[in-house]
Amino acid sequence: MSEAAPTLELRSVSVARAGRRVLEDVSLTLGAGDILAVVGPNGAGKTTLLEAILGAVPAIGGCLVHGKPLRGIGDRARWLAYLAGEAEPPAEVRVGALLDDASARGDADWTRSLETRLGLHGLRAATVGTLSRGERRRVLLFEALASGKPFLLLDEPTGVFDPLQLLEIIDLLRETASRKTGLLVTVHQMSDAEALASRILVLNAGRAIATGTMAELRAHAGVSPAASLTDVFLALLRADRSNQERAPLET
Repeated sequence: MSEAAPTLELRSVSVARAGRRVLEDVSLTLGAGDILAVVGPNGAGKTTLLEAILGAVPAIGGCLVHGKPLRGIGDRARWLAYLAGEAEPPAEVRVGALLDDASARGDADWTRSLETRLGLHGLRAATVGTLSRGERRRVLLFEALASGKPFLLLDEPTGVFDPLQLLEIIDLLRETASRKTGLLVTVHQMSDAEALASRILVLNAGRAIATGTMAELRAHAGVSPAASLTDVFLALLRADRSNQERAPLET
């Protein structure tokens, strides 16, 4: 009997910096084939959430796979691949060397498909320092998607692409999820998150104020069944801010 597909679980994860809570009691689950988009205002804690899962920042709370806590870098490396929002590949290295190194760790047919669909084959002889910003981002996205890890943590993977490229990237991320990979993706543009995700986590001031499918979020926000994620997001923020303003008065 094959092993059951893993689930990544966060239990009440909090992070403090300089005495200030930047992430507070956030819980989530991410299964094989899920695409969970994390949205929120600037400073809501989206990148910090990914860093906490990676163990890159001190955090309290639990991060588990198969119900077992992840302990140390080696344990996390077994399960997780990460694309940082501000990452840059080494400028002096040829693109082909980076592609070959990433391909050696993954499925050959899948990595060949990725190289073609990300438009990287014609860039093999170029050094990274000669690439455009979008081309460099495609190289990094290739490395993450080719990793074969069960869970991918992607920080703003769609942010540098034009509208036509964006459609292709969203299709590619969906196909990656269909290979029983769980994707946890921070997204700045609400329309991108709505087009991409199977579920959405809304953060505000480090707190998870809502999570679910679009239908579930619309119901939670009390908006029209046809409302966009932007409308849902604004309604949730208004309700959360109103609740926070009333909270000190309630005893």
